[in-house]
Amino acid sequence: MREWSAELAVDGVVKCGYPGVVVVQGEARACDEFVRRLRGLGWSAMSVRLAEDDEDEVYEEFVLNGSDKFSASASRGLRRGWSEIGEDGGMSALATVLRDAGLDRFMSAALRQNV
Repeated sequence: MREWSAELAVDGVVKCGYPGVVVVQGEARACDEFVRRLRGLGWSAMSVRLAEDDEDEVYEEFVLNGSDKFSASASRGLRRGWSEIGEDGGMSALATVLRDAGLDRFMSAALRQNV
């Protein structure tokens, strides 16, 4: 993912483990390509829980153990580049990263349960 991030000029963060969460932001076409590549990894379950699109940038948040997809914008808030949160960091570490970036709504989307 780090190599894809650099190649596609997108920024993001991944929370490893269960549930795995990926938040990526950048131009819409680049994010779409990132999603296409993630889907190509063949994980048993992956969904886009929230995607925000303004004319220049798209934010996509993936939960690797659920389903749903919907779209919507914010100014680019994640730090430039790619960062990883290990399993030991957990959802609270991801929540801190997203809160600091002004992207709290992505945490809410990641926590949403399908019934």
